Amino acid sequence: MSTFMIALTNVLVMLACIVPGFVLCKCRKAFSDHLPTISAILVYVGTPFLELSAFSSLRYERGHLAQMGLFFIISLVAQLAFCLIVYGLTGKRRAESDSRMVSIASVLGNVGFFGLPIVRALLPDNPLAVCCTTMFIVSMNMLTFTLGVFLLTGDRRHISIRAALVNPATIGLTISLPFYFFGWGAHLPAAVTSMISGIANMTAPLCMFVVGVRLAASDLRQLFVRPRVYIAVVLKLVIFPLFCYVLLLPVPLSAPLRFTLVTLSATPCAAHILNFSELYRTRPDLAANCILISTLLCFLTLPLFTLLPF
Repeated sequence: MSTFMIALTNVLVMLACIVPGFVLCKCRKAFSDHLPTISAILVYVGTPFLELSAFSSLRYERGHLAQMGLFFIISLVAQLAFCLIVYGLTGKRRAESDSRMVSIASVLGNVGFFGLPIVRALLPDNPLAVCCTTMFIVSMNMLTFTLGVFLLTGDRRHISIRAALVNPATIGLTISLPFYFFGWGAHLPAAVTSMISGIANMTAPLCMFVVGVRLAASDLRQLFVRPRVYIAVVLKLVIFPLFCYVLLLPVPLSAPLRFTLVTLSATPCAAHILNFSELYRTRPDLAANCILISTLLCFLTLPLFTLLPF
């Protein structure tokens, strides 16, 4: 099966997981009021276990470490640069919460819960690509808990070294690295390994269930009529991946890792945007629309980026 078809199939399977959440909500068996709890489980439990699952399956090699470090730097620079470019282009509208929302939604993607399963399917024999995906998750979380919260709230106090270094992704990485350096993953009991992989594997469908419930609870008449949502979605699904592709041209990354970074950059808007907008009461309706529309439309865009020459 071609890379394009594998990507398309996996994206469609992911989107199919929206259906149970949508149906349960419409049947009043699931409620949108419960979503913050599920989101907290995904962020604070799912993210560390995704990283632990990835690093426990990879043996330490010095070359791998250098590639992961470079991947982290490039992913951080790409996200930061593109976000600041979009923010700078908003001009006089920077003070508006909607414009700031577009700036952050154009960059932060559903890398862990949506992108990681697709990378695993596309590169099944390359555990390094999976570990590099976790480095993208770490860089994204560092931006989310600092620049992301600032853009959502307009409060510069949220930009701090502590917020960048102490978050679920960095904590998960700290726990996972000894498994990579010392090979602890190979010596874990089968029951523990099964538990780690089970929690890691449940995050993707659970994230899509949340999207399904959110979609069912939304006013569908208002979902597709907001121009700024489409601006954010086009920036996230088309312009940002192309930006990353061009940015990578002079960088000495292997072809599989270039492919991985561009694929991850093409994932739909991150659920973090909604989680924080609900927490800080900054237009959660707009955030939900960005996530829903980008998730529904990514099956048209993400597979196409696998056809680029790497």
